[in-house]
Amino acid sequence: MSDEEKAQELISIFVCEKDLDIESFLKNRAIQFEKLGKSRTFFIYDEDKDEFEILAYFTLAIQVLKIPEGMLSGNKIKKLDGLSANMRGNRITEFPSILIGQLGKNEMYPGTISGSEVLEYCLAKILEGQVRLGGRIIMLECKDTPYLVTLYEKFGFNVLEKDYEEGELLQMIKVLEEDEIIESKEEF
Repeated sequence: MSDEEKAQELISIFVCEKDLDIESFLKNRAIQFEKLGKSRTFFIYDEDKDEFEILAYFTLAIQVLKIPEGMLSGNKIKKLDGLSANMRGNRITEFPSILIGQLGKNEMYPGTISGSEVLEYCLAKILEGQVRLGGRIIMLECKDTPYLVTLYEKFGFNVLEKDYEEGELLQMIKVLEEDEIIESKEEF
């Protein structure tokens, strides 16, 4: 059995009926996105079990956060950029960011891991990468559900201020503060 077949077998038992998009991505697109280098998917599993059981997963990718000109004040743009609101005389409207593309728990193992714990694993992995690559903005999209919005706000995410259509996913961002940004201690 190839590695891809083994992976497919493991993810085939992931169930997330609360959000079928999360389940569908893992089962139908995660491996392809991994091969193409579009994203990386990480599994959270119980190391104490004899069998490999996926408790949750999250997917990370590089994304450009696009802010339409005039949508945010110069001060808010400067906070996103970290240095300035303008570049070569023009308002900055695009910011490199880390996208939490998917984040979900396996309903086959209820009560084994909380949403907060999954997000903690996810943010730890982001900060590991930030040591080597830099970056200061983390973004995600979520349904306008009080539980989800409250969960992400607890971790410092804020809803991006804009007009949302009915049913449109909310964009939430977290700007890493200076004390959260990890400096590499490695010598070159």
